[in-house]
Amino acid sequence: MRNLPAICAAILLGTPALAVDDCLLGTWEADLDALSQIMGRQMNGTATPVGGNVLMTITPDGMANMVVNDLVLNVVVPNVPPMDVSVSGVSSGVFVGEAGDWSVVTATYTLVGSANVMGQTMTIPFDSATGVFGGGAGSYTCDSSVLAFTSTSTDERIPPRWSRAG
Repeated sequence: MRNLPAICAAILLGTPALAVDDCLLGTWEADLDALSQIMGRQMNGTATPVGGNVLMTITPDGMANMVVNDLVLNVVVPNVPPMDVSVSGVSSGVFVGEAGDWSVVTATYTLVGSANVMGQTMTIPFDSATGVFGGGAGSYTCDSSVLAFTSTSTDERIPPRWSRAG
């Protein structure tokens, strides 16, 4: 019975914390020009930001939460008139960022888009397996005001440039 406190402490402390560099912690705002390039490629066209923002919060316990707030992109795709695409939703998951390497596995993904095309409103599906903020891995650099991601996959799904929010 004398070992019971030690056993309880080992159980409670036995789950290792995920590694997250201090410079990554906090809330970041995506560079919308960089984000629109990614989303334009995903829609087989080009995109230009019109409004909204994207915030990502990384916490010490290894969670990342990305909130897309009324993002509007002007999108041009072949054989379709230019359109404004509105995107809102959340992507969150487990984030590891240490010694210049990052990875994220998405657990919640609710991004949805819509556009008015020739008088008809259409829903644009986004999928965590292929869509923006759907997970990934690569390298990063950061300081107190700027965060830069490089993705190891050819289907880049996280904007490369972020600035400290607030």
